[in-house]
Amino acid sequence: MTQGKRLLFTTARMPYAVDEIRKLGRRGHTVHAADTFWNAPGLHSRWVEQRHITPSVRFETPAFLDRIVEIVRDYDIDTVLPMFEEVFYLKRYADVLADRVEVFAPSFSALDRLHDKIKFVELCREIGVRTPETVVAYDAAQLKDAVGAFPEYFGRPAHSRGGVYLLTNTGPLAGVVPLEKCRPTQSNPWLVQPFVRGLDICTFSVARKGRVAAHAAYVHPKTIESAGGIVYESTVEEDAFAAVDKFVEATNFDGQVSFDFLRTEAGLSAVECNPRPTAGLTVMPADMLDEALFGRVSAKPRIAPAGTRRHIFSALVRDMFQHWRGIPSDWRELVSGSEDLYGTKGDRLPGLYQILSLSHVLRYRRRTPAADRTRSDLLAGYFFDVSWDGEPMPQPTAQRAAV
Repeated sequence: MTQGKRLLFTTARMPYAVDEIRKLGRRGHTVHAADTFWNAPGLHSRWVEQRHITPSVRFETPAFLDRIVEIVRDYDIDTVLPMFEEVFYLKRYADVLADRVEVFAPSFSALDRLHDKIKFVELCREIGVRTPETVVAYDAAQLKDAVGAFPEYFGRPAHSRGGVYLLTNTGPLAGVVPLEKCRPTQSNPWLVQPFVRGLDICTFSVARKGRVAAHAAYVHPKTIESAGGIVYESTVEEDAFAAVDKFVEATNFDGQVSFDFLRTEAGLSAVECNPRPTAGLTVMPADMLDEALFGRVSAKPRIAPAGTRRHIFSALVRDMFQHWRGIPSDWRELVSGSEDLYGTKGDRLPGLYQILSLSHVLRYRRRTPAADRTRSDLLAGYFFDVSWDGEPMPQPTAQRAAV
């Protein structure tokens, strides 16, 4: 077991954040958790020693940075573990935290190269990883031309996440996002690709200075609104690991990183990268995660075994109410013995607060005009205040930077 550290988790609302808090808390680390609202589920795990409320990193960036510095200073934090896109702000202004604490993530340029879906496509071509043909649109007229280039197409913003904005004329999401609601810009263009049919293969890895320390691959047998997964099962995919290894080495990645691939008749194709944790960490054993984060990096990466299954209980119940044909499979999952990400034996409160956290989605709906919402506004509302869409970030003042 690694020596216990004082950890600060940011954006503790995420289901995989709750899981990582539990795993590292059980391993003897002292856990602090932060988020922008009190009902964030991860704040209420039994393994959290201290809860912290922060300003929104997206809308109050300087104040957020001030608060993180304050927490790090007052509680002698060793490592900050970003759980969502606040990682971009923390690394963009890394000098604010310089010499105070380790933020476990690579440089901002490495993060941006993987997160920006257009730069990601360029990186795929550079290192020899298969990816679909891509057309880039910087305005509405270019987007209209781009979708006309493919009989079946799939489009999304260069900076996006969680299946919130998906433009397609094929499959269950066909027409859900109207073309006229898509607004490409110079700072956040859209990319359009041919619609590719295949099996979704997702990965989560811990990398240390350009080397993969631990790796998990998984599939999601059930999704919410045909987008984000709500059931996860680990698998072993050697070609996916080989691709991840290339990305990590090419960017000298140091942190937690996740990739989405499609397995097609032509082979494995890279779809996108989230240079942060995702649900894949929930199927990685606690000792493997702990050692990868804080132990010595072994010569051979550790690979999570196949067959571990996790789910989100409340999402399965919601799916039963919304899609009656899925009730038998939802019920089988609920009684299968697989573990809920939010509420588990001995740590039930995050499960309750996952329901209460819907108040945050209501806050999003109140502040967002109906015309600007999407079919996936449940997802959009859950992380609207901690995301980054490529826009310029407010510059901390000299006084703040010196705090």
